[in-house]
Amino acid sequence: MRGRAAALSLVLLLPLFGGGCSERPTGGPTWRSEQPVASVTTAPAPPDRVAVIRQEHLPNTRLTTHEGRAVRFYDDLVKGKVVAINFMFTSCRIWCPVTTPKLVEVQKLLGERSGRDITFLSITLDPEHDTPNVLRAYAKAYGAGPGWYFLTGKENDIQQLRRKLGVYDLDPIVDADRTQHAGILVLGNEPRGRWKAVPTVAKPIRIRQAIERTILPPNQWPTGASVVNESPYEVKEAVEPVDLSALPRRD
Repeated sequence: MRGRAAALSLVLLLPLFGGGCSERPTGGPTWRSEQPVASVTTAPAPPDRVAVIRQEHLPNTRLTTHEGRAVRFYDDLVKGKVVAINFMFTSCRIWCPVTTPKLVEVQKLLGERSGRDITFLSITLDPEHDTPNVLRAYAKAYGAGPGWYFLTGKENDIQQLRRKLGVYDLDPIVDADRTQHAGILVLGNEPRGRWKAVPTVAKPIRIRQAIERTILPPNQWPTGASVVNESPYEVKEAVEPVDLSALPRRD
């Protein structure tokens, strides 16, 4: 994501006009009726983080839900919401059989906040096979609750969406292996422009904590020993937050 700082230059023209006669008296000193132009330049305006992320990374891609409803990615699923997004496919035998049950548990831990404060979006990387009917059966088999949409669409559109969300590898051979992209959960608070990514193999409690921090403003985050003791840290866990606004644009 690139932030573009727009420089704003404002020039103020302050002409000073003499009053009274339309003609100057002869023989007296010559008065100037105009003063030098004063120029004031403001400091560069900070980039509009939310607008930049929306423009560069949240395309209005056409998708279809597991319920058969046609939707737009930004307008219908992301705009004004807090979302948890992952990529998956129903025939996956590596990450998805681990990821989906974990997210089901996370959804249960969130309770009534799921579907109200947070929306889950699972987008298939195998749209040719994963029709709405297949995704509906998959969601039912794993016990996905309300507020969770399994989505399919056109192959090229989904690949573009994946890259714009930062779920890609710079090595084209690795990137072509769709199993490499099923272990990442992208969390976003769209109206506040806060985005990050966490591994889906983390403990459900840790994923729930990350979601809570995405929902709440920083001054309301749970802190202290209670957070640590809820799920003691393990060295084998590696959580790498990603700033979506810093990612390069990928088409």
